[in-house]
Amino acid sequence: MTIDKIKREAGRPKIKVDNRAKLITAALLLFVSDDYDKVSVRAIASQADLDPGLIRYYFQSKLGLFTAMINETVEPVTKQLSAIDQKLNASTAEQLMQIYYQVMSQNPHLPKLIFRILSMKESDVNQQLKVVLENIFKAQNLTLFSRLKETGFLQAGVDPVCAQLSFFSMMIFPFLMPELLKSALGISITPAFMLQMGKQNSQLLCHGMIATQTNSKDDNNDHQ
Repeated sequence: MTIDKIKREAGRPKIKVDNRAKLITAALLLFVSDDYDKVSVRAIASQADLDPGLIRYYFQSKLGLFTAMINETVEPVTKQLSAIDQKLNASTAEQLMQIYYQVMSQNPHLPKLIFRILSMKESDVNQQLKVVLENIFKAQNLTLFSRLKETGFLQAGVDPVCAQLSFFSMMIFPFLMPELLKSALGISITPAFMLQMGKQNSQLLCHGMIATQTNSKDDNNDHQ
């Protein structure tokens, strides 16, 4: 073995435990608990019980780790958003809501983190964090209901902008609910509860906004 090869081997983690995944899990725990600039590389490594040098090895920087953490956690949601770009149908919004609830029920503090970042004052670091989110939630995904309206999948009389806001409210509010209110209602944001909530909100969505074949026939009869 050459000296160069020995040096290369020495710079690599010797055991292929999923150290990368451990760092992402630790980062998620710390970033949702405190502001980005107050979470240090050393604190993340300590939480994961790993050497801080592994953050540079896997992610190059704290921002690189933060970006990977967000991207990989919401990947199932972004895949569904990509599918929306390919084809819209009457169940598009319902499918997106169900997948979102499934992902976020496993990471219930992530919506709070995203909300906090989007609400931060302008600074160079904050702008970098917002760019990470903008790359995930692209502008065209914020016009889902306008596109559903154009393709005839919304009920007559449903305003697409108001429908979009109602949709966001149903998706986000459970995770932003104050602890006092959750306690008063006896609610715990568990995967089982979010599955039940997702089913109910999907029913509200379908009956209140989405056009069915029956709706379409009734609309046609009204115009005759």
